[in-house]
Amino acid sequence: MQVQSQAKEWQVVVRLDNDAEEASFVYDLVQSGRILLDNKEYLPLPFRGQFLFKLPERPRPVSIQVARFELGPGDAGARDSGPTLLVSCSRGPEQLLRDLEEAFREIPRISSEKFKSKAADRAGEFARIQKMSFAQKVIFATRAGAGARAILMRQPSPLLLLYLCKNPLITLPEVIQIAKLPSIDALVAEYIVRLLGLNPQWAMSEELKSSLATNAKTPIGTALSLLSDLSVRSLRRICKAGEVRSGVRQAAMRVLSEHHD
Repeated sequence: MQVQSQAKEWQVVVRLDNDAEEASFVYDLVQSGRILLDNKEYLPLPFRGQFLFKLPERPRPVSIQVARFELGPGDAGARDSGPTLLVSCSRGPEQLLRDLEEAFREIPRISSEKFKSKAADRAGEFARIQKMSFAQKVIFATRAGAGARAILMRQPSPLLLLYLCKNPLITLPEVIQIAKLPSIDALVAEYIVRLLGLNPQWAMSEELKSSLATNAKTPIGTALSLLSDLSVRSLRRICKAGEVRSGVRQAAMRVLSEHHD
């Protein structure tokens, strides 16, 4: 993670190393008391919006605004970087901005200690996960091994599924399984599309693209954009499937007819 203040723009820029790091970063902010929330088990993810931020050397919290942007799949370095967070507050003395920069740079790494992997923990993975709060499960999802990922995947939470997809160890069969779940939401679907752009081999998977296109939780525009990359066989299957949304089925018929022209 890189943290840098920009006095001219009056903001602190936080560049995360990868997508998975965001969950741990926000968890550390909340659990350390830097971000003030009524419920510490709530994780404001994706991280953006307005928050009260506690600076260690100041008696009163500061109101901050967090914006974010991410590189697109076709941008240079997209595979090896996470989101960039732009943190701003009301203008004041330059020391305020320096204090804000230092506070973000020196956030206590609570998640690193909390989720240290131990052999004994791996032996009782299910029991360990059952004891976790929801916020802890989201963090664990970004670093869980295959067995733990299978357990977490059975829990119908879109946020949990999103951060499972951000686990650097996740495999194509697991992402296909997630793409078929009725418990995903638009954020999960859009992130899987992002993965398609970042992984050329995954982009060749007919099953993944077809599963995502036919999932009712995938935004209709995203679903339609996937149809042009499908084979005739996959398109025919979609046209015959009874549970597919009518708009997707009709679009599949049009794409199929273009193949025959």
